[in-house]
Amino acid sequence: MNILLTSAGRRTSLLLAFMQAAHKIGSQVFAADIDPLAPACALADKAFRLPRISDPNYLTTLMVLARTHGVGLIVPTIDTELSLLAQNAEVFRAEGILNLISTSKFVAICGDKWETALAFRTEGLAVPDSWLPGFLPDSLPQELFLKPRNGSASANIYICRRETLVQTLPLVPNPIIQECLQGKEITVDALLDIQGRPIHFVPRERIRTLGGESIQGVTLDSPKVDTWLESVLQACSRLGARGPITIQAFLTDRGPVLTEINPRFGGGFPLALAAGGDYPAWILGSLKGEPLEPRLGQYRRGLYMTRHYQEIFLETLPWPR
Repeated sequence: MNILLTSAGRRTSLLLAFMQAAHKIGSQVFAADIDPLAPACALADKAFRLPRISDPNYLTTLMVLARTHGVGLIVPTIDTELSLLAQNAEVFRAEGILNLISTSKFVAICGDKWETALAFRTEGLAVPDSWLPGFLPDSLPQELFLKPRNGSASANIYICRRETLVQTLPLVPNPIIQECLQGKEITVDALLDIQGRPIHFVPRERIRTLGGESIQGVTLDSPKVDTWLESVLQACSRLGARGPITIQAFLTDRGPVLTEINPRFGGGFPLALAAGGDYPAWILGSLKGEPLEPRLGQYRRGLYMTRHYQEIFLETLPWPR
């Protein structure tokens, strides 16, 4: 069984973690992207070109690639491909190929920040007070946070005051309006098995981000956060979460407040990996029939991560630019 990372881009640490686990069992790890200079393509066992997600031939091309090269596991890495792969998961499964992704229901919830707030409030978890344009109450907080309902990578987000809301709203496509939370922002890398059982989590503080991706962080040491996370993962399981997910929240005076979830590996996953969350090895082991037991709360606390650039030099490309 070979593994394919789609839209692999700069996810070199994730790729190398899968390669380390896969090579031990005689498998290979491939990278697919539209860019022949994507760093992951330079490091993978093989690299393949895929069309854009919006291309009508994307799924057919992906299926042919997987069949031809013995791919048994597809690992998506960006938000824009999640819905398509989740909706077609059974088509791939019929070919013996597992898309490492949550149910289409959960992906749809996570892809809409309004639906995320509604779903997790119903599950009894604290979420930001949220409103949609045209349905605003007479009394709003003085400070507001605006972002696209279906946005990602921290694009088109604004903090504004109540009196400037009307002028700011047109700047945000398909906006949601939320209270502006005060407190430490955290991200949590987590794993559920393919039946939806919570397996592991690693909470970390986002010390510094670039383009919405963590470039500096530290793992937390907070029993209260760990307890809260167990309840979050149980709610995610009930809603259809499977495989890797990335949770974002604020630690406020009223406790942790869940802000959003990405049903994929997060960009800061290398910190979770270093802290004891070897999700690639655990995933591949479970697919071979090895028992995957919960390890909730078992991670290295107080571990810092900082990132830097590293160059790759090529004389030939996997396909022409």
